[in-house]
Amino acid sequence: MAENLLKAGYTLHTAIHRSRAAADDLAKRYGLLIFPSMPEAAKDVDVVITILPADIEVKAALINETLAASLKKNTVIMDMSSCTTEAIREVEAWYAPKNIPVVDAPVSGGVAGAQKGALSIFASGDKEALQTVRPILEVMGKEIFDLGNCGTGKAFKNLNNLLMMTNLVAVSEMFQVAKKQGFDMDKLFDVICASSGASTSFKNRFKRMANTEFEGGFKLSLARKDVANALALGEGVPMPVSKLAHELMLANCEHDELDVAIMCKLFK
Repeated sequence: MAENLLKAGYTLHTAIHRSRAAADDLAKRYGLLIFPSMPEAAKDVDVVITILPADIEVKAALINETLAASLKKNTVIMDMSSCTTEAIREVEAWYAPKNIPVVDAPVSGGVAGAQKGALSIFASGDKEALQTVRPILEVMGKEIFDLGNCGTGKAFKNLNNLLMMTNLVAVSEMFQVAKKQGFDMDKLFDVICASSGASTSFKNRFKRMANTEFEGGFKLSLARKDVANALALGEGVPMPVSKLAHELMLANCEHDELDVAIMCKLFK
């Protein structure tokens, strides 16, 4: 996502959390500017973009007096994390007295979508601020949805991932049945992709399962967090399939740092 913004001609500042090598590479190739802290990186910029694991990191990074003091007038904060609606609304409320607008814009599309600038972006929040950041979103995404009040984007993202993971559990079961039967996995993949059982989860994860490619991708721990967020949205609604999917993800927590395709191992 950062590379696409740099290639589009944006001046980009970053503060390093863990991936120094990736930042150094972008600095060398495209002029990414690296700062020792987030408040220093955010000083005098037009837009602050965060994309973090969960509520605790989002609030720690953004509900921060030092960061707020570094922002100039009319800076827009755009959080692209997959956290809860409550967390981003807390951030929005904290910045409201400071007249700093917050845009909520989580994404879907994985590594491939990020690399191609073809993400789906679930945008919500301040209307004027959303128009300000739209050209930036158009560099990173193919489908940009304006969803209304801040926090709606988070809710839609979590519900999307709930569907993705409940479907992936079924794909994982089917994969092990096909493997037990000794079927040609390439032929099965082609048949399902051309048939009614096809899904994004199937198309994106079945070959990972077949080739035991579990490094990188979407971590199981993060997917489970999103499913839990979606279940919380549905409190009081019977959700037996979704709750079972979450329990099965918990049962597979030894593989939390691997791609969600690792769910197939649970049914071996």
